[in-house]
Amino acid sequence: MPALPALLLSIYIPALLLTMAPLLCSQADSLSAVRMAAILDHQSACGRGERMALGLARENINSMMDVSSKARVEVDMYELQKDSQYDTTDTMCQILPKGVVSVIGPAASPASGSTISHICGEKEIPHVKIGPEENPKLPYLRFASVTLYPSNEDLSLAIGSMLRSFGYPTTSLVCAKAECLLRLEELVHRFLISRETLSVRMLDDSLDPTPLLKEIRDDKVATIIIDANASISYHILRKANELGMTSAFYKYILTTMDFPLLRLDDVVDDQSNILGFSMLNSTHPFYLEFIRSLNLSWREGCTLSPYPGPSLSSALMFDAVHVVVSAVQELNRSQEIGVRPLSCTSPLIWQHGTSLMNYLRMVEYDGLTGHIEFNSKGQRTNYTLKILEKHPAGHKEIVPWYSNNTFTMNSTSLDLNASDTLVNKTLIVTTITENPYVMRRSNYQDFQGNDQYEGFCVDMLRELAGTLKFSFKIKLVDDGLYGAPEPNGSWTGMVGELINRGTQGF
Repeated sequence: MPALPALLLSIYIPALLLTMAPLLCSQADSLSAVRMAAILDHQSACGRGERMALGLARENINSMMDVSSKARVEVDMYELQKDSQYDTTDTMCQILPKGVVSVIGPAASPASGSTISHICGEKEIPHVKIGPEENPKLPYLRFASVTLYPSNEDLSLAIGSMLRSFGYPTTSLVCAKAECLLRLEELVHRFLISRETLSVRMLDDSLDPTPLLKEIRDDKVATIIIDANASISYHILRKANELGMTSAFYKYILTTMDFPLLRLDDVVDDQSNILGFSMLNSTHPFYLEFIRSLNLSWREGCTLSPYPGPSLSSALMFDAVHVVVSAVQELNRSQEIGVRPLSCTSPLIWQHGTSLMNYLRMVEYDGLTGHIEFNSKGQRTNYTLKILEKHPAGHKEIVPWYSNNTFTMNSTSLDLNASDTLVNKTLIVTTITENPYVMRRSNYQDFQGNDQYEGFCVDMLRELAGTLKFSFKIKLVDDGLYGAPEPNGSWTGMVGELINRGTQGF
């Protein structure tokens, strides 16, 4: 691995030192090094910042240890060339002789993650996961892992809470992969119990969402869940925008945890309702330094601009190193531990692995991704998912969702009534001229836009807009008709334009 710039690794945050000092004492003197392995997905030069995050975590922890302490944290990094069981097994066989206390990652290689969990289980080396749960779940749980990523059940519960706040509307689920039905099994199950309508549509190998989106539009479904990574989610939303499906009529819920990184400038406008999640803890004392360091690294190695922000996987890598060190420190208080080289060809296991896993499950730590705590299954618990809404200028937090195994939202909830959803929106009002409701001024040629019109409905619109804080544009219907059904089932006039929700000239 190339050396990290000295500027980025000279980390000294007094506030963080004070909060972490009791944890990072010199109790691990019996270890020559707290060595762990981190497995990264194959990345281009403009990756997700995981290497830098691991280096920052290592240097941050080492800078806070007692100078007299012989133990130092070391993180060996390995990059997967592809998501392959064979290649991953070969990587693990390189790692085992190093004598590591834990293996971290990868973030987005499910087949490799399953293989790592299996090998770590056989050798009793704790595996800290930072990616979504495998589907289907691993059949071998003799030696469980811990995961920093939200569980599939929690994700379903969070989305369910949002849908409940919307009044359980008819919903369509767009899946990039078939595994999403297992990933969101709890959500689908709740729809079946409640007998509410949920349609599921799968992207084919071409990843062209156009046919699916047209079906959703024709079915008049207004709430759409997209289960895909950030790049595919962007692709779907861009196509939806081309089809006129990002108006105020539609609500999108994205399951990607990298929602803040989505650059939707060409998709989002004042009318759009696009919601997603974030776990980043901007109040953490190291957060600003973390952002600054990753930004500098991005500018040194990437031609793409501007810096999109930190990926969740980079923050999870940072937190994972701290969590492992926390557990090692606590275990070393009760017994003197050491590491031993292992081998893929030997039945030997790490004798302290089970004890360390038990201590990992007891860790409580406030990290860059918020509060970290695990349940008996090694799943993350008692944490917060921030629900964000995308805007042209970025995004804003709407409400937090708490993962305390209840449906509890905070007191503001996501009660998106008319006054909430219309704030700062621009509505297209289709109409015909009809005295005294909507009339053109006698000298309308001297005016622009809405000022060309007057009448009872126009006055009422202006009053509503002032009260509810929205803007509007009056558009005369093209054919000048209220609307009537056509033989092919379509409608003319205002009714037709309302049915098409702005796809014909809005």
